[in-house]
Amino acid sequence: MQILLSRRGLLAASLIALAGGMARAQDRRPRGLEPAERIDHPRASHFDLGPAKAPWRIFLGLPQAPAPQGGYSAILALDGNATFPILWHLRERLAPEAPVVLVGIGYPVETRFDPARRWFDLTSPGKQPVPAQDGLRGPGDRPTGGQDAFLQMIAAQLLPELGRRLPLDAGDLTLFGHSLGGLFVLNALFTQPGLFARYAAADPSTWWNAGEPLREARAFRGGIMAAGGRLEPAVPLLIANSAGRASAPAVPPLIVTLLSGIPGLDLIHRPHPAENHGSLIGPAAREALELHLGRPAG
Repeated sequence: MQILLSRRGLLAASLIALAGGMARAQDRRPRGLEPAERIDHPRASHFDLGPAKAPWRIFLGLPQAPAPQGGYSAILALDGNATFPILWHLRERLAPEAPVVLVGIGYPVETRFDPARRWFDLTSPGKQPVPAQDGLRGPGDRPTGGQDAFLQMIAAQLLPELGRRLPLDAGDLTLFGHSLGGLFVLNALFTQPGLFARYAAADPSTWWNAGEPLREARAFRGGIMAAGGRLEPAVPLLIANSAGRASAPAVPPLIVTLLSGIPGLDLIHRPHPAENHGSLIGPAAREALELHLGRPAG
């Protein structure tokens, strides 16, 4: 499927992101603890999944279009309280005719993030010192290590539940995450590359565990080469970076270098030198939508 996004639509999406940024600037609460936007629409809903004491809140955005014969495709977005509204506005304005379901994986909170739970769900168990770099911080005393269990929940519980609720093409899914969510996206690619058709990581936290994702990338590359030299089936991977993570557009981050040239891995790197780590989430969500729709991001 290839759906072109109009210049007018791109302008509208930019205005939405700008308005959201201005509203957050006026809210003096710590970043991420601002009230999450609620999508009040007949095609938008949510349900809770998982243990009663600590469920995940799943945000569901159905499209206008009827399901194709093979079922809807879907974008699954981590940090769903924050990312689901962004993707909703992008799809509704830029590709309203696309038969794409939006799935935000979040938490039953009123804020954009649940810091404690996301630190646990999106990270591996270790807590090695964070390399000394400006603007980076470690987890502190937050519990970590739920990454494997979280991915297992998505594969064994969430995807089957979505299949029960709507006609879903399980072979046409995109996973999108920002920051720690981008870290999780990379880990999902390295450990279960066939679970999603596409992966999109925005400013992935490659500093985690003293560069653990970089070590995983080397092992991933080595494993592919040892198993025949090609990733099968082929998988697109989008990595978007803000000015804080890519020193210049011509100098890609190390994770991009390590993953470049792997046969079967369609790597797309999109630097955003005008964006910071927080503001990247909007442009990266647009690029993830474009990737999903089959139009090269950019």
